[in-house]
Amino acid sequence: MPRIGIELNNVCNLDCTHCFRNIYRGAGDKSDLFLPLEVLEKILLEAKPLGYRHIAITGGEPPLHPRFGEALDLISTHGYTYHFLTNARNFQKTFQAVNTPLRRAQLSGITFSLDGATEATHDQIRGHGSYREVVTAIAVCQAAGIQPSIITTINKANRHEIEQLALLGAHLKVRLQVFGHQMPTEHNMGADLILPLSEWRAVERDVARVITEFRHEIAMAVGFYSDYYLPRCAPLTLDDLNIDYRGRLTLCCQLSNYRDGNDEGEDVVGDLKKESLSAVISKLMDLVNQVHRERLESAKDGTREEEQHYPCLACIGRFKKTSEQPMLVQIGLRN
Repeated sequence: MPRIGIELNNVCNLDCTHCFRNIYRGAGDKSDLFLPLEVLEKILLEAKPLGYRHIAITGGEPPLHPRFGEALDLISTHGYTYHFLTNARNFQKTFQAVNTPLRRAQLSGITFSLDGATEATHDQIRGHGSYREVVTAIAVCQAAGIQPSIITTINKANRHEIEQLALLGAHLKVRLQVFGHQMPTEHNMGADLILPLSEWRAVERDVARVITEFRHEIAMAVGFYSDYYLPRCAPLTLDDLNIDYRGRLTLCCQLSNYRDGNDEGEDVVGDLKKESLSAVISKLMDLVNQVHRERLESAKDGTREEEQHYPCLACIGRFKKTSEQPMLVQIGLRN
């Protein structure tokens, strides 16, 4: 289903070691880190005639937006369904914000970040107390009739727990469980969390196995191995649009506000505070075609061939979102 990803803010109350986003976690004035609701409404009005009907709310930590409930009202009133991603910190407050008739009617589910099958592993990555907050929040959703999903970023710390994580997902009765590769940054390289490409295919085989062994839906997130050099991921087919917290259309959520990158990079397509959604999508089409043409050329080059089979990794390199060292560790050329 075509959807629009909207970064509602660029603020978070956790500092996860694997996080690839350049997110503000301090105190002081954060007013310029929240998407203005007038920009949100403009997007909703202009996207409806184009056939978009679902909003994926990300961040930052979306419920930290000071007008989170009003944002949900806008999305719901304009007839969109929505889901959002959360770390479950202060979830009781989040649940109260969601739990009105209008907001509940359009809510398709809540996705929780769960990065360990055990409290020790998850909290090593996300901070003390986080595991219990997630498990408790999922139970609250189940009791209230809200469909919970979980997403796990696989890295060195939790790579050995894939089957245990699937078991936990079954125990928690989640609707969907997604596994994704961790993208390289200087930060997670410093924490020794980067899993080299030589391990990624093995991870994908393990995920493929648990997909067949468990009854609940399990999937791999975008970015897994593909024989095809012209990636058919949702951003490059325009099935997914991504709008950052500044109201700018960007090529992809996996590149947006990257921790080591330039947030004014070539992947930023246009400012929706100044231009129409149709106008910036036209620019996005040009960029997508350029990326595909470059991939055709890269197919002729045998150097670093392996990373070209991973679309997210190839784009991180193409748009220079991290420095050379994490990329070399990622592709296994340096420890």
